[in-house]
Amino acid sequence: MNVVAESERLARLRALPLSPALRAMAEGRLPHPQLWRCQTGTPFYVYRGAEVPAGPVLIPLWDWNDWVLGVRERPDGLEFVRFDIEMPEEVECLARTEAGLWARLFDALYEDDLELEELEAIARAVDYRYWPLQLQSREAAEPHWGGGSAHSHWLQAWTAAIDARAGAE
Repeated sequence: MNVVAESERLARLRALPLSPALRAMAEGRLPHPQLWRCQTGTPFYVYRGAEVPAGPVLIPLWDWNDWVLGVRERPDGLEFVRFDIEMPEEVECLARTEAGLWARLFDALYEDDLELEELEAIARAVDYRYWPLQLQSREAAEPHWGGGSAHSHWLQAWTAAIDARAGAE
């Protein structure tokens, strides 16, 4: 199996440059109550027979319904990925930095129609300092989406921009 042993998972995550908030979520503790929307529990599937994608060793973060979110170490840095347990060969790179992963998660939280004050509180709880910029970018781009894949393209571009910014710091 191309996944870190369950008994080594938390130690491997602690060895990575991850925030206390992300490590807490990986341990099943939510830094803010509304973050339940981003996970359905600590990793279960990959340790109970689900296949994992080929490539670098996966360190699972948590499950999100039938999806597994994890991080892989690559020669050029971290890679945050997700895959459906029914289609593990279709792994998606969500972000290359933790800030990029938070960008993705905050987009999902925004799509859940949380109040802006609630999103700001979550951003403070996880120390996601790019939330105000993300909200501004989204509000400027959203009127031009018109459906289709425009939102997805914006999110990919936004995540890449955050990855570049966070990687340069």
